Amino acid sequence: MALKLVTQANLTDCGLACVAIVAGKSLEAVLRVAIKECGYPKDGPHTTTDESLFKLLDHFGIKYGKKQKVKTVEALPPVAIMETRKMPSTGNSHLVVFERTPEGDEHALDPGWWLKQQIRSDWNRIKLDTFIPIYLPEPAAKTGKNKTTEQTTATEAGEPSASPAPAEKPKQTKSKASSKKPAAHTATSNEQEAVAKDVQGDALQDAATLVQSEATTHAPAASEDGKADSTPAQESGDVA
Repeated sequence: MALKLVTQANLTDCGLACVAIVAGKSLEAVLRVAIKECGYPKDGPHTTTDESLFKLLDHFGIKYGKKQKVKTVEALPPVAIMETRKMPSTGNSHLVVFERTPEGDEHALDPGWWLKQQIRSDWNRIKLDTFIPIYLPEPAAKTGKNKTTEQTTATEAGEPSASPAPAEKPKQTKSKASSKKPAAHTATSNEQEAVAKDVQGDALQDAATLVQSEATTHAPAASEDGKADSTPAQESGDVA
């Protein structure tokens, strides 16, 4: 994450501005802590010593390393509070923040308000002297990515995934199945009833035919005048 430039308010608070840059705080917030915990005068000067600088970094939870000489810009850590050579006129040094971005861009964030360009890389003019390594926490990864990584790791290890199991398909209720069964039984009963009626009708018809046939067979033959002929039929061979 890129650091945000903080500009100093007077000639002596460049150290406070550098703490504000690496801590992600305002200059006013750092000054309040310096007055309360480091004995800084409210109205200045606000010159920062190594002891007060370390105390401020500790207060804001910023980890740092041992102060050492600058050899080359390429050998510097990704973030550092750097001290320039002391100016002969005042005997004071000027503090800036060095930053190397993930893309490899190297520059100094200079809190001096008198500069036209406060993000600098003119190393021959800055005249670096010493630096204090600053170890900032790594930015937290996104939650969704972490969950994906954990699930992938669990799958590779043969462990069950933490994701919820897919919901089972709802089973067909008995009411739905029952609604179809009565229809089938009704159809079968209707068919059986129809068959029974047909059989009964055929039986009645056959009985009626049989009765009529018997009546016709046993009924005496009617004469021409409508009376029954009771004369016995002649047997074969008889002479009239």
